[in-house]
Formats: sequence, C-alpha cells, structure tokens
Amino acid sequence: MTDTVAPPADVGGCREVAAREAREVLGVLESDPLVSAPAAEKFAASGARAGSEGRFLTLGGPERSLVFVGSSVLPLRGDARDHLELGRAVAGLGFGPMSVHGRRHHVAALWESLGNSWGDPRDYRAGQFLMVLDRPVHPSLPLGGIRPAGLAEFETVLTAAAAMYREELCSDPFAVGAGIPFRRRVARSLSRGRTWVGVDDGEVFFKADVAAITPRVAQLQGIWVRPDRRGAGLGTGGTAAVCAALQSRGLTPSLVVNGANVAARSAYLRVGMVDAVDYATVLM
Repeated sequence: MTDTVAPPADVGGCREVAAREAREVLGVLESDPLVSAPAAEKFAASGARAGSEGRFLTLGGPERSLVFVGSSVLPLRGDARDHLELGRAVAGLGFGPMSVHGRRHHVAALWESLGNSWGDPRDYRAGQFLMVLDRPVHPSLPLGGIRPAGLAEFETVLTAAAAMYREELCSDPFAVGAGIPFRRRVARSLSRGRTWVGVDDGEVFFKADVAAITPRVAQLQGIWVRPDRRGAGLGTGGTAAVCAALQSRGLTPSLVVNGANVAARSAYLRVGMVDAVDYATVLM
C-alpha cells in the first residue's frame, strides 16, 4: 500500500500506535494468531511503526482496541463503540475504500461507520469461516507434483490467477490500471515462493497462495482448480500437499472460506480442517 499520513488526533480520540507500544501490540497479535496473521507478518518485519506495509490504529491503547490498515482493513480488538470511532479514523486516512475482513462481529461494528464514508460494498460476505488444520495431514492425501512456482512461470500463473479472481470476486483484475496492481501482486507472490501450483501440459490446473506467514501460522488464499479438472479430488490433494509442506516447517495452515461454497468447504474438511472463527469480508 502507499504510505499514508496519521489520522487527525481529534477523530474520536483515535491515533496511530506509538513505537513504545510494540509490546502491547504484540500481545494482541499473539492472543488471536489465526485472525491476526496478516498484521503479525507486518509487525515481524517493521514493528509497530507505520510504513509502506501498513499501520496500526487504536482508541485508548492497543490493549483496549486495535485495527490494522494495510492493503485491507483488519479489526483486531475493541468493542462496538471503539470500532465505530476507529472506522471514522480509517476513513479519515483518505486512502480508501478498501476491503475489510476479520471476526464477524468486529467487521460489522467497523463497517457501521466505514460504510457511511465509503458507500455500498461490492459484496458483504457475512457468512464466512476461518478454518484451521490442527492435525497432521494424512500421508495418503497430498497430490504429487504440487510445488512453488517461479517467476519464469509468471504468464502461466497470471492466467490461472486471473481466472480465479474473476470467478471468486466477480470482477476483472485487469480493469484497474490495465491490471498493473494485479500483475505486481502475482509477481511479488512468485518472487517470495508463496504461490504453489500443479502444472500439466504447460497449464496450471491447481493454484494456492500463501498470503501471510508468521512464526506460528500460514494463511492460504486464492485456492483454485481449473474448471474442467474439478470433481477429481485435485482441490483436496493440492491443498493437502501445500498444508503438509507448511506443517513440515512447523506452521499451522489456515484459510477463509465462504459458508455457501459447499464444494470448497468439503475439500478442506477432507484435508482435516475445522471451523475456528466466524468470519466476514466486505469487498469494495
């Protein structure tokens, strides 16, 4: 994200957290490791201070309330009143609108004020679940050949990523800036070894991205199987392969899924994942 200025000090008393509050911020992140993974990865890289990767806002100190504003908005702690004020502060950054996600009740409270500033969302997915794999992957499940893709495979992976984006988000990833922001995200994921693929005859038939990694958790997103290859267990096997690789590094795999996506939820349940958090996402 582009660096932003701090919100005015009089926006309901909300402010950016101070560097001296890093210990308190870390305590909040560690108290909810599954939900906080995107924020915790930023914190591990640059601490509590604001920067190009995001910033933390609070009302009354991190132990009372905390919201992370990165490429999206993630409420982490606070009651309904706190999030009402923090929503006004986020809008006051002048950077939005952007997507909002997190625990269902936190998103609802934050969106009450954000929605007044940002307008109607493209989609409000209030029936999501954050799932977690808290047991070893059964050795019979991983699909062979699933591996991290390299930058040399950019165009091939871009085609699959765009197909997933259109299907999942009902939007054209190339509509904004000729797709430059989308292309950059795909390239960055490839350069970090975060995109896993299965390739057959030069085409990607399975794709999964590791969106965030902390010392404890790896959060997956963008899991996709080519439509003409669905129904053969590739989603289960591919996801199991990525999860097994992450577990071998001592990480707990997690992901967010729409409650209405019966096929995806069934695949993740077969891998061994269970519902851990009632979740929601507001897409702008």
